[in-house]
Amino acid sequence: MTIPNANTLNFADVDLKLAFGPALEKEILSHGRLISFDRDTVVFREGESLNWALILVEGRVQLFHKNFERDRELMLYEVAPKEPSKLSCVTFYNDEAKVSMCAVAKRGCTLLYIPTKIMTNWAETSLEWNQMIIRSFREIFDALVCTLKSTGTSSLDERIKFFLTCRADAQKSDIIHMTHEQIANSVGTSRVVVSRILKELESRGDVELSRGQIELLHHEKSEMHSIKNRG
Repeated sequence: MTIPNANTLNFADVDLKLAFGPALEKEILSHGRLISFDRDTVVFREGESLNWALILVEGRVQLFHKNFERDRELMLYEVAPKEPSKLSCVTFYNDEAKVSMCAVAKRGCTLLYIPTKIMTNWAETSLEWNQMIIRSFREIFDALVCTLKSTGTSSLDERIKFFLTCRADAQKSDIIHMTHEQIANSVGTSRVVVSRILKELESRGDVELSRGQIELLHHEKSEMHSIKNRG
């Protein structure tokens, strides 16, 4: 796992807005790196060895599982400020310190990279850090439950509508700027199928389609949204 070629920021120029105490902040300033992305960028892939822990400062990171045999992706959940957690990567590795999914930092995202050896020391010495980890596990588990419930018990058109509702909730706007290909990758199907289902949803009055965007009509808040706000 390497740091992608992106913009390195100075800590003095950014308000991290993270609930770290003085001791942890001192180590972050000494050992961390602050990286900003001006385009969608893969920050780690399944199976890569972990040598950096990531904390989201601004923007969004999407977590995917990739089926290489079928060349399909399924978005498992999204990390955004306060939802489901500011922590990333520390919850996504196995005993051999390898990540178990693919992560994409979206355009405008800022990530704080911390060496895992520092993070491991915090786990042994910092109650503050361990509390953040526990909160992260709980919130991400809730997000995964929503994804599994949608995938396992809903029809594909219901899953797509659910995904669009979650997206609208997250961005606080009923207008969603995504291509049909991006939606297909998010729900684990093909672009052709997504286009067909969106046309059906439009004919039912659920969405309004235009080039490069989808407007969600008769918007009701998703279960994912209610879980995030319970935390």
